[in-house]
Amino acid sequence: MSLKRKLERLESAGPRAAPVDPRVTDLRAMMGEVIARQQRGLLGREPAQPRAPMELPGELRSTPHGDVHVVDQYLEPHHCHGRVPVAGALSVESAVVAKLALDPDLEGIDPRKLLLLDTETTGLSGGAGTIPFLIGLAWFEDQSLRLHQLMLRRPGEEAPMLRVLAERLEQASVLVTYNGKAFDWPIVRTRYVLNRVPMPPAPRHLDLLHCARRVLKRRLGGMRLVDLEERVLGMRREDDVDGADIPELYFRYVREGDASLVAPVIEHNANDLIALAAVMSELCTHFATLCPEDDPRDHLGYACVAERADDSERADAFAWAAAEGGGESDVTVEACLLAARLARRRRDVPAEERAITAALSAAHGDVAAAAHLAMAKLCEHRLRDSDRALDHARQTEPAESEEAGVRRVARLERRLARAQRCAQKRTRR
Repeated sequence: MSLKRKLERLESAGPRAAPVDPRVTDLRAMMGEVIARQQRGLLGREPAQPRAPMELPGELRSTPHGDVHVVDQYLEPHHCHGRVPVAGALSVESAVVAKLALDPDLEGIDPRKLLLLDTETTGLSGGAGTIPFLIGLAWFEDQSLRLHQLMLRRPGEEAPMLRVLAERLEQASVLVTYNGKAFDWPIVRTRYVLNRVPMPPAPRHLDLLHCARRVLKRRLGGMRLVDLEERVLGMRREDDVDGADIPELYFRYVREGDASLVAPVIEHNANDLIALAAVMSELCTHFATLCPEDDPRDHLGYACVAERADDSERADAFAWAAAEGGGESDVTVEACLLAARLARRRRDVPAEERAITAALSAAHGDVAAAAHLAMAKLCEHRLRDSDRALDHARQTEPAESEEAGVRRVARLERRLARAQRCAQKRTRR
């Protein structure tokens, strides 16, 4: 065959196909089967329907000032928050409340007319741009606690909500909050001004944060309301929303209209209100009656509050309970020295000496210096025992400055030297 004929036959045959790897053929077959099964599974299935957004709990109510969205619920008289009956807040004595809060204006309040307040806001730093979008209120009706939460559906509808709050405040004998003096009430007051709504008269205000901090800080450290719930009330919240997330959840609700975003916030606010009543009951009950089983650190806290409230008898009882409670040595020493101060004020020298002696027996390290200083003063000024006073005066640093300690020691040494010279003169005679 000629060369020309061979070329024509090659051109007519076209390019030769590359050989196909059998593994590629198997993989293509497997992928085809998977796609076919997925397509068969989708046959006859209804297309997915978008989920309807959840509606706000509660109801929209008409008021003379406009519509307000309200979430209402009642707690039974026997309801407990943790281990503490909520209705115990009805039994507190106003005199006890006034002393616990160190506020004489609270004496004479009617617990049946207390108003619990807690707000959820669009920010945690305060200021004119912070809006309380959820105002939680609670009060007692007979023995039941009524929760009355006012929800702002969208910014710009605050005025009716603020007027409802004003009406409740006018009926209250005292406003009860937790950090409300520094946060909730200033924000609410600002919203009255910005919305040009007449501001209600400022009610008497019981801020439980200050009461709890004075009593429980030594034991708890952290003073968040959830800390008190867990370690004082015996209540632990499940799946509680974080306070830092609340502003973003509200803004998403405003944009998307899905109330499931703020439903956990409403529940969080309700728990805060219930906790207020329980904390008030617990603090007042344990301040009114000394409970021997309480922690010595709490006893010391109550003793310090009673001392500041000029309730010496109560302070002395709590101080000795703290001193004899078997707690840490620092607590024992501080409690004994508090009892010594009280004894000095009532001019009971034997009781003062007994308390300081107890402090010295429990003290060690730098803590002992305060007890030595107290004993040095007692021996020098009331017992007139310069020898003992000098012995303790040499151990007062760092309870007093080095300069003051040197002066005290020098004064006592001069007094002892003078007494010795006088004794020698009497002997010669």
